[in-house]
Amino acid sequence: MNDLFEQIEEFLKKTAIRLEKDVTYGQILKLIGVLVISFFVAEFLRRWLRKLFNRLRLQDHIQNRILAIMFLIVMVIGIGVGFNVANISSELFDTIFHYPLTDLFQTTKTPVESDTGEGATDTKVPEEGGKLTIAKLFYGFVIIFGIFILSKYVQFILRRQVLQAFQIERHTQFIILRVIHFSLITIGVLISLSTLGISLTSMALIFGGLSIGIGFGLQNVVSNLISGLILIFERPIKIGDLVEIIDVNIFGRVTSINLRSTVIMALDEKEIIVPNSQLITEPVHNLTHYNARFRVRVQVGVSYGSDVQRVKEILLEVAHAHPEVIKEPTSEMEFVAPPLVRFINFGESSLDFELLAWIPDSFMRFDVASDLHFMIWDKFKEYGIKIPFPQRDVHFFPTEN
Repeated sequence: MNDLFEQIEEFLKKTAIRLEKDVTYGQILKLIGVLVISFFVAEFLRRWLRKLFNRLRLQDHIQNRILAIMFLIVMVIGIGVGFNVANISSELFDTIFHYPLTDLFQTTKTPVESDTGEGATDTKVPEEGGKLTIAKLFYGFVIIFGIFILSKYVQFILRRQVLQAFQIERHTQFIILRVIHFSLITIGVLISLSTLGISLTSMALIFGGLSIGIGFGLQNVVSNLISGLILIFERPIKIGDLVEIIDVNIFGRVTSINLRSTVIMALDEKEIIVPNSQLITEPVHNLTHYNARFRVRVQVGVSYGSDVQRVKEILLEVAHAHPEVIKEPTSEMEFVAPPLVRFINFGESSLDFELLAWIPDSFMRFDVASDLHFMIWDKFKEYGIKIPFPQRDVHFFPTEN
């Protein structure tokens, strides 16, 4: 048994990573142990804080963000404590973060003359300022992420404190905030590239190569981007508009217009993501582009023995009885007429009528049409008016065998 312990102790003292101060397997196990303890502490705090937040009735997305930040803080502290307990020097991180990534792909070596005059080979190391390291990548990511958070905060402040105070139209607010967002992100990307030591000349060469790929494989993406700019600035469709894409049977209210796609909220509260090029190239019925009013059409057929004047009176009575129907339009309502009934056809088995009535909100057209159908059915039953259905007589003729 003692031999086993001695072997384990000897193994833990072996060097695992060679640095100026070597790191043993025992130190690595101590570090892993502290990280495991930190993970359990973070999990305990997460459950405790979740119960506290539920009592305070905080929204779920706020809870998740706070818990995520708490988890990162605990794990960062745990890593620091783990290195301290394991007595591991921070040289390991410094070496990894500042190791030039270009050296991973550099295989050529240049001869360097030694003091004895003999040729020797040595790898050519670029100057410190031109090295691309993990640290620089991390700094570049932090800059872009920080600019993104700053953009969200600036948009929030402008929307609440400036744009709403001046009562600017919702779609105009959206355009202003989008321009600000993309401007800040562009500035952040340029600063990040400068931090990485990448010149704009190099980026021009890269984009020149990408243009070939755009011509072959990214046509749809570019088409959607250009269509997004058209939608944002030409404004055939605005935020809050009620649209219907006829060919694909999509109906809903526009909630967001992005560079690549547009988000439409359907009647069943499902978000439909539609490529912008589809809104530009295909027929789109914008029900609220000019105004929000809509004309409901209800078609009904009655039997040939019905009193057509009575049918007309019933349909008009039903329309005037519905609270959402516009009964007497004002001078401000251009092209809006009171409810009317049309005798549209002598059908094969019915006399066909159509009730037309304006409503103030096109989003309610399905509900209003359903209500009118119910009311017409009840009124027809009350006055004994029948709605026929097609009937066919089938005759069978025996055949001689």
